[in-house]
Amino acid sequence: MATDNDASRPWYVQDEPPASSEAPTTAPTKRSTRKAHAWRPVVAVPPLPCEDDATFEWRRLMPAWIVSGAIHVLVLLLFLFVTVQTSSASSGTELGVIETKIDDDVRDKNLINDEIGDDPELPLNYNVDRIEEVSVPGPANVEESVGIPKAPDTPPINVTPPPGFSQGTGGGIDNPALLGSGNLIGMPGGYAGGKLVPGGFGGRSGSTREKMLREGGGNMRSEAAVAAGLKWLALHQADDGHWGMHDFHQHGRCNCNGVGHNSDVASTGLALLPFLGAGETQRGAAANSLYAKNVDRGLRYLMAKQGSDGKLGDGYSHAIAAIALCEAYGMTADPSLRRSAQSAINACVAWQGANGGFRYTPKSDGDTSVSGWHIQALKSGHMAGLNVPVKTWRGINKYLDLVGGGNYGEVYGYTSPVGSPSMTAVGLLCRQYTTWGPRALGMQRGIEELQKRPPGGKDIYYYYYATQVVHNVGGPAWEQWNPKMRDSLVERQDMGTSLNRPHQKGSWSPNGDALDHSLGRLGVTSLSLLTLEVYYRHLPLYRKDLGTDKEEALRNGM
Repeated sequence: MATDNDASRPWYVQDEPPASSEAPTTAPTKRSTRKAHAWRPVVAVPPLPCEDDATFEWRRLMPAWIVSGAIHVLVLLLFLFVTVQTSSASSGTELGVIETKIDDDVRDKNLINDEIGDDPELPLNYNVDRIEEVSVPGPANVEESVGIPKAPDTPPINVTPPPGFSQGTGGGIDNPALLGSGNLIGMPGGYAGGKLVPGGFGGRSGSTREKMLREGGGNMRSEAAVAAGLKWLALHQADDGHWGMHDFHQHGRCNCNGVGHNSDVASTGLALLPFLGAGETQRGAAANSLYAKNVDRGLRYLMAKQGSDGKLGDGYSHAIAAIALCEAYGMTADPSLRRSAQSAINACVAWQGANGGFRYTPKSDGDTSVSGWHIQALKSGHMAGLNVPVKTWRGINKYLDLVGGGNYGEVYGYTSPVGSPSMTAVGLLCRQYTTWGPRALGMQRGIEELQKRPPGGKDIYYYYYATQVVHNVGGPAWEQWNPKMRDSLVERQDMGTSLNRPHQKGSWSPNGDALDHSLGRLGVTSLSLLTLEVYYRHLPLYRKDLGTDKEEALRNGM
């Protein structure tokens, strides 16, 4: 029997009932009073397995952990899905690292490419290829000249026109708002006059020069000779910008021989022409910038010597200097040159004699030699977009008729129709600049006359004119003429091998030349260079793909 003070028993163990069925006679104890409910038998409950508190707690919380983990995984997956979809929908660009290579060494780089312009994809140089086979749709008319007469179409330009493009006068800018909208039609700043017309200056640089040199029959030896000759001229320029046929050796501080006539204006103009013929101007850039300062000083000297009436000395001096001024203006449209160039042209117009020719003094009856230089000056002015009256050209044709001889005017004399080789070459070039085309009977017979005296001698004055005439006509005559002329000039160039006069390298000796005492070493060198530049110095006179109607041009001023 358990006792009341046995506190070790569990609370659920009841006291045993009395032995009889009678109620107990004594009052229940305190514990039994607490358990005063109906009596029932005691059920024996086996004890729970023995386990520590930590294990019990882990088993109790495990279901909650499983539910919480599943919820967190689900929320994380939803978050990632929404974030990726939002980024993909809102961003259309892809971030990345761009590696830029910077070339710090620009000392040898040409940062101003005058051959490319604003649009590198648009060819700037004039292409002289024939395109008539595909240029106009429909049936071909073989009697029609190539191109459309008076058409305003020209090759596109991708650079801003030079200052002074309004109305093609080459002066100041009348409306700055129009800058950049110019076209090659209407002589914009001298462009139309000096770039695309037959005989123009557009072939003197860039890819056009290379192409015309190759197609015309020049080679690397002839170009090397030109480069050496230009270097020699540059070394013999005076400090004030002029060249002298009689004192060039003093300015070169050397012992070069072969002095000529004393005429600084004529000498300066004659020395400038080969630089201009090679594309060198006072505004030189890129490949044509080596002699920009030499050209600039020479032009400034000529302008300083020009009188208020536009004259630049006697008949020869004025005409040769006028050619240089007009070519420099036509190639650059430099506003600072326009007034001097136009004044020189005006003086040529006023110089013309009553018989239509030009001579040493104004208004005198002309001779073919002086007239040849004046006609070249007027042609250069016309190509540069300057004003040359129609009346002047008519007078020139009148003079050429007076001194032209033979059955068809194929030979020319000094002041009469009695022909000579040099004057025939001069007269034929003047005919090409005015009225005659390559098929004119007088021109064909004239070429035959020139072929009777082929290259090989020493008469640079004759060869300078004759080479231009034959080159303009082209064909078999040029194929025969060119190699002899080119190679003979290259072979005669001074290579500076003389121990006593190495400074003469690049020049041509006047010894034995027909005009040795007049031209001297400087004059012979200048004319030799111009002859070797014939391939690109002027655009072809008779190429139909220039899009110019020659007869129309003649009626409008030529």
